[in-house]
Amino acid sequence: MDLYRRDFLKLAGAIGAGAVIGLYKVDIAKALERAISGEVRLVWLQGQGCTADSISLLQGVHPDLVDAVTKLRVNVAFHPTIMAGSGEGAMAALEKPPDVLVVEGAVPEDPDSGFAEVGGIPFRTLVEKLAGQTNVAVVAAGNCASFGGFPASRNIKKLYGLTPSPTNASGLQFKYKERGGILGADFTTKAGLPVINIPGCPTHPDWLLLTLASAIHGVIPELDRWQRPLPFFQPLVHDQCALRGFFDKGIFSEYLSDKPEQGCLYKLGCRGPYTYCDDSIRKWNNKTNVCRNAGAPCIGCMEPDFWDEFSPFYEQMEDLPLLMGVSAATAGKAAIAAAGIGIVAHALRRGVSKEPEEKEG
Repeated sequence: MDLYRRDFLKLAGAIGAGAVIGLYKVDIAKALERAISGEVRLVWLQGQGCTADSISLLQGVHPDLVDAVTKLRVNVAFHPTIMAGSGEGAMAALEKPPDVLVVEGAVPEDPDSGFAEVGGIPFRTLVEKLAGQTNVAVVAAGNCASFGGFPASRNIKKLYGLTPSPTNASGLQFKYKERGGILGADFTTKAGLPVINIPGCPTHPDWLLLTLASAIHGVIPELDRWQRPLPFFQPLVHDQCALRGFFDKGIFSEYLSDKPEQGCLYKLGCRGPYTYCDDSIRKWNNKTNVCRNAGAPCIGCMEPDFWDEFSPFYEQMEDLPLLMGVSAATAGKAAIAAAGIGIVAHALRRGVSKEPEEKEG
């Protein structure tokens, strides 16, 4: 078995990126080095975003890949934040078609808006040009590039007196939950692949690193309806959460200052019952911790339209039904009743979702 097998990312999702990197560190390092040697051109663009996805990737802590990642930071064909080149010399790197294009940040729909430019070129114009030339894969890094994220938020609840979407931004192939985006619903690379979305705010370095290494080798993971790699975005946060037992028993924390071991964070606005990703098990910062274990509720940043649909944050959601007509707000109460615990817990364990039909492979 080697890196070229099509179940590579499925394996990564099952046993964790750290174990996969331990088994295949030589192959992955070679994959990254191919980008350095010039066999594969990797271009990274940044639009309306906060650079968190770049920082997340560069802070991946797998020692055997430090050298390869360090070289990428200097020699990748184009990255406006971390590349060594500048000015006209840097822009010249964009004259050759990329093999892999990574886009971080949302894209303003109006190319003349002035909200995002690269070297004086409107960001949308540059994205459309390079995506059309990309040989292998276009990867959307983070929620903003995937679905529009915060820059595209519509403020549909009219919060804080803010206007809706002043920049009129979009993701690459989705805007919120609507397929299309900047590149259009039918866009594919020259290899026939749609945009691969790696959402999150920020995205996890494992998801991005393994997907990039895989794409460089021409191995593309199975994607879900939102074009996310299924191995990473199939588990429900709620089902894998260390605090799940409190939810089943109807024990909830009342204040953000409560210690995590005092109860489930649902009443404090946790969106775990509506969010799909494996970070409850994968964790962050070299498997050190995850939001819920540190007392911070999940805000659903892996999901399309998360900003509008899940805001205001840190407030309980009661209007999104779960399976069998049971809401997350009432499931805990039902759990107290011995007669109802079996049905409710079983339904929840099989996958809580307000739109279960949307989790198609």
